[in-house]
Amino acid sequence: MIAPLCLAVFLACSERAPDPEPPPEPPAEVDPLCADPFVSALADGARRWAREDLTAQDFGTGSPLFDEEWLFGTWMMAAVGLGQHARLCPEAAPQDLPAMEAAIERMLSPAGQAFDARKWGAPLAERPAGARGSMALLGYGGLPLALHRALVPDSRFAAQEQAWTEALAVRFADPQLAGGLLCETYPGERYAVDNSAGIAALALHDRASGEDHAAVLRAALAALQGQRDPASGLLHQSQAPDGSPRDRPRGSGTFLAAWFLHRADPALARDLYERGVQALSGELLGVTAMREYALGVEGRGDVDSGPLIAGFSVSATGFALGGASAFGDEAMRARLLRTVSLGGPLAVRVVPGLSSEEGGATGSHLGDAILLAMLSAEGSP
Repeated sequence: MIAPLCLAVFLACSERAPDPEPPPEPPAEVDPLCADPFVSALADGARRWAREDLTAQDFGTGSPLFDEEWLFGTWMMAAVGLGQHARLCPEAAPQDLPAMEAAIERMLSPAGQAFDARKWGAPLAERPAGARGSMALLGYGGLPLALHRALVPDSRFAAQEQAWTEALAVRFADPQLAGGLLCETYPGERYAVDNSAGIAALALHDRASGEDHAAVLRAALAALQGQRDPASGLLHQSQAPDGSPRDRPRGSGTFLAAWFLHRADPALARDLYERGVQALSGELLGVTAMREYALGVEGRGDVDSGPLIAGFSVSATGFALGGASAFGDEAMRARLLRTVSLGGPLAVRVVPGLSSEEGGATGSHLGDAILLAMLSAEGSP
């Protein structure tokens, strides 16, 4: 009430009163994530790794293919994490977007695409038009390209993004999907989570470009639904060439697929996340973690899950953070962050190839990139 009274007195006493100044704009609401010191440290780490001249030899998993996959994954996840961080924290965008572009450039380089070329015998660009497969390259790689196009309408990667989108659409339109067969990642190898990445990239492309791939997305999602275990609701990790499950339902693939799919089918993504929490969450040494397999199901750890500790998986636990962030499950997010803060240093040491001699927020180049991408998930741009 004080301001109107002062203005009335001023107008009564002045022959020509100036127009009153407009009230100051209320401060913009800042996402709490932007003030989180751990997230800021992850963003700093991702910016660094985005520009770092990493090579496959920086990982040391014991497999040249896995080393190349992790190199690609570091740049891909750094690009997505930085793009999401720029969207949620606009004041960081001047730092995030150039680093995101540097990560995309490295992801698209021959070194970034080497894992796919190794398995198919030639880089994607040198294979015949209409060639099959490469779902990991096109799906995981297509997501940061589509995200950049959503954030920067005149994206300098638009031509590459369009080409990879068209390649995804061709693969998802394959009549074999009508029979429930997933698209291949490598010759004879089909993975639900890689198809989830492709679905997410195609859906985000449509929002950024105004195109409509609804029909092929429906077919791809139907094929994916066929890979869910009826009992647990989890996704089978891989599919045999005849369409039957090749591996058991697992946490690492289910939680990562949920993080991808919240951009394309939020209801399906939420259900995967919630069914995963229901089937896989538990307590290990006083902290919350996620199992790789449901209770009563026997299985070994591998490069996807990381070494299993009493059945609990480093990867499943980390990827569950993506669903907790995307769907606003703050209680689970806080519990999993506590697990990361207490058990992260151990995880980095026990997973072959994950640690970095040069540190970073987590002690791992891939760890920084993945955790930023998981924690900055919040709906879709």
